[in-house]
Amino acid sequence: MNDIEDIKALLNRIAKALETIADYLNDKQVARSKENKDAFDSLSSVETDKNKFVNDFSEIEEFLNSKNIRIKSIKEEEESDEILDKIALFMGDRYSHIKNLYQHIKRDLNKGRSFTLDLRNHKQEEIASITQLCSNLHQIAFLEEYKYYKSPKYTLYAKVNRIPKAINFFTGGWLERYVKSAVIEAIKSISHPIPVNYSYLKNPQIILPNGDNFELDIIFKIEDEYFWFEAKTGDYQRYIDKYSKVAEILKLDYEHAYMILTDITEAGAKALFSLFKMSVIRIDDFYETFKEAIQHLKPQPEEELGSDEQNNEL
Repeated sequence: MNDIEDIKALLNRIAKALETIADYLNDKQVARSKENKDAFDSLSSVETDKNKFVNDFSEIEEFLNSKNIRIKSIKEEEESDEILDKIALFMGDRYSHIKNLYQHIKRDLNKGRSFTLDLRNHKQEEIASITQLCSNLHQIAFLEEYKYYKSPKYTLYAKVNRIPKAINFFTGGWLERYVKSAVIEAIKSISHPIPVNYSYLKNPQIILPNGDNFELDIIFKIEDEYFWFEAKTGDYQRYIDKYSKVAEILKLDYEHAYMILTDITEAGAKALFSLFKMSVIRIDDFYETFKEAIQHLKPQPEEELGSDEQNNEL
């Protein structure tokens, strides 16, 4: 009987979390801009309106096969992905605000102990982002414990729930989700008045031409172009040379192969970019950088195309 009551309580917390996050993300004071708010509203309806978007990634599979890459398995998306995507987007958009909290979570994740965060020297907007994130994580049971004491203490207490789904999220899954959501948001921003066609494949297990096993974080097909994204919250040094070689196999240049990092300086990102054959971007710069990179894929209305052709004839 207690198990049933616990499950009911958890479901109620998740339902409240969905409402809280939706309300918070719709607040104009925290939206990146009206344009991106509209794009995110469109994203939140993807799962419920089948007429708007069907993720047919068959052409991505064909693209990989053409590079002599075989897909071993593809992880199916779950119903809970929508709320986690929203939390991840919140974290990525405000990473500079919540970075201190996230570092504490990662540090104490394996130890399974509670931690204390002194917020007295934090800006008010940082405190708002940190406490909102903790509240959301607590409501979906990713934080086992959470309490924030306001003025004069400004002290936060929390403990991570070491369930597999939470561990996967905190050890890097959230950044992959952020990249996916930010890319879709960028696509939506150039989808007016004519929609941009896209599909994506997340975390496919593949076999490279040399027989090595590999996992791609996310690969997108946007109109007729392919884009590959790898997201790292740390320890990227071990992987970047391998990623550069995979980019060569995929025949994707630096405009189509991206590594997104949380903890690297702008100078460090530029240095890696000059050494390896893929774009290395700080999380703070990713959305605007990618949005600019796909401007040429924005469809032109037929009237504009017609006038361009007439001008060329003249």
